[in-house]
Amino acid sequence: MGVRLQKQLIIGLIFILIFGGAVYGLVDWFFIIEPTCSDQIQNGEEEGIDCGTIACGVACEEAIKPLQVSDEKLFKMGTGDYDFVAKISNPNSSYGASEIRYSIALAGLGTRSGTTYILPGQTKYIVVTSLRTDTDISSAGLKVDFVEWTKLDVPSGEVNFISSREQFANSVFEGAVFNDSNYDFDTVDVSVILFDLSNSIIGVNRTEVRTLASKTERAYKMIWPVSQNGVSRAEVQISTNLFENSNFIKSYGTQERFQKFY
Repeated sequence: MGVRLQKQLIIGLIFILIFGGAVYGLVDWFFIIEPTCSDQIQNGEEEGIDCGTIACGVACEEAIKPLQVSDEKLFKMGTGDYDFVAKISNPNSSYGASEIRYSIALAGLGTRSGTTYILPGQTKYIVVTSLRTDTDISSAGLKVDFVEWTKLDVPSGEVNFISSREQFANSVFEGAVFNDSNYDFDTVDVSVILFDLSNSIIGVNRTEVRTLASKTERAYKMIWPVSQNGVSRAEVQISTNLFENSNFIKSYGTQERFQKFY
């Protein structure tokens, strides 16, 4: 290969590199959208809005799924007096609802409103007692009107309640709840769901245990105003509002661990 040909090849290669760089710059300028991780728009290599491991260095969080309502049932306790229960499930593993506003439609006789909460991944019963009406009703349904989603990473075993001494007889349920955690709570909610042999709900009741200190046990009692027959088993649901700052009376761990809850 002659010297002249070598020079021509080198010049040609340099020309190709310069030309290719210019073309890439034009394409990048006019056609490639760069990620901007603070503009509330999904662009570039973002996997979601302003997120993505490659584009923004932050993994995208899973979209929040709606709450699921099932097993709605109405129980007549007396003339114009009803109890109501509905099962509500939260399919989100990282987000709970610090406030759920719901309404109960009473078969064309208006609605009754209430609020509750739910933890990440939790399934719980909403139990409403003493619904008063002037007219007999045959059915009721629950509608979720508003949800305040809140991220809550609760370490496994951090808050645990143990139910014991459960006994149901003559329409009276008695039991005890043990606070197996390092926190004193102002209010702990206790609901009891009664089932028959076919696993259908036939009765509900609820109460509150006030000022439940860490590593202590409190007894409770629930009384139905009418006879509850055909009860095969009872399910006790114990929970407390971890989103409410004032519900934590005192912690026995480090302040950092306590602050994880709100």
